[in-house]
Amino acid sequence: MSIEFGNHAGNGNGGTAPPPEKTALFPWRQRIQVADRIAFTEQLALLLETGVPLHTALQELQAQSRRPPVKAAIGALHGDILDGKPLSVALAHRPEMFPATYTHLVAAAEEGGFLPDVLEQLKELDEKAQNLRSALVAALTYPIVLLALSLAVVVFILLWVFPRFAELFASIHDRLPFTTLILMALSDFLRQYWPFVIVGIGLLTLAARRVVASVDGRAALERLVMATPAIGTLVMQIHMVRVFRILALSLSRGVPLLKALAAAHEIASTVALRDATARMQLSVEEGRGLSAALVETDFIPPLAREMLVTGERTGHLAKVLDRLAGHYQNKLEQRLATLAKVIEPVMLLFMGGLVAMIVSALILPIFKLSAAVH
Repeated sequence: MSIEFGNHAGNGNGGTAPPPEKTALFPWRQRIQVADRIAFTEQLALLLETGVPLHTALQELQAQSRRPPVKAAIGALHGDILDGKPLSVALAHRPEMFPATYTHLVAAAEEGGFLPDVLEQLKELDEKAQNLRSALVAALTYPIVLLALSLAVVVFILLWVFPRFAELFASIHDRLPFTTLILMALSDFLRQYWPFVIVGIGLLTLAARRVVASVDGRAALERLVMATPAIGTLVMQIHMVRVFRILALSLSRGVPLLKALAAAHEIASTVALRDATARMQLSVEEGRGLSAALVETDFIPPLAREMLVTGERTGHLAKVLDRLAGHYQNKLEQRLATLAKVIEPVMLLFMGGLVAMIVSALILPIFKLSAAVH
């Protein structure tokens, strides 16, 4: 994430956004990623710490950015700053890159005069969330790859291997093992109706994408994930850690509790978490504090609930939230490492068993044929 100045110093365009590029071959590359925000935040904090004025820092970051969507967003920020708007207001105009938590904390930092410090903490917040997501993806990638390979092997055997034995097995059709009969029937079906199978898979994929894109579909998928042993708990704890960190950082920097809860509600990625943060907001608005809502929250462990209630009562809620976030992040990393170690042998056994079943469905009939000949 080094900052490059020399080659771009003369590219001061007054904060105007760059002209739009031609349609990209890969549209997802035009989206602003969390990594883009991390790089922007780190570099802006470094520039401000060294005494570079905000408008100059944004101009330099825009000039050195190589990704069109990021370049455009920073250019728009630069334009707002030149128009006299505070940085927090400019950030609020770019929700695709800066969530509400980010803008609230920057607003508090502008009032308190500690903007570089808050930017550094925001960068660390994003990095920790990114690390957890990466650990989860790494734990699930291996079994998904093995599953795909197993499926490819099965399809190859059904389409190219079994047909070569069809005539050979015809003479002992009545004595074939049940698994062989099933696999031969499946092989015949795939070879005869493969265009319909491909179209069906395509239609199912499109239908699944539409379902996932709908609110009800996402809620149903979320319930399914949450009901999955081990995975559901891990996903919920990842989101819980993120909310705890955001609340801790917001409260420690003077963001009002209601604003902090509203921001946490916006970034909550599960229905259960959104419901919990909404109940917390309502409880605080009614003057009952967080305690009343925490008692009704099932996914927060009892010990954590007790600590949060005590932290609210003693005025150390931000410190307790930060400690809990660190504690559960460490537990999550340990669980993900354990999950990765357990999944590998389980998937190898599954793949080995599948291949062994298919091979035995081919070998056993050949032995029967050999016995019949002799």
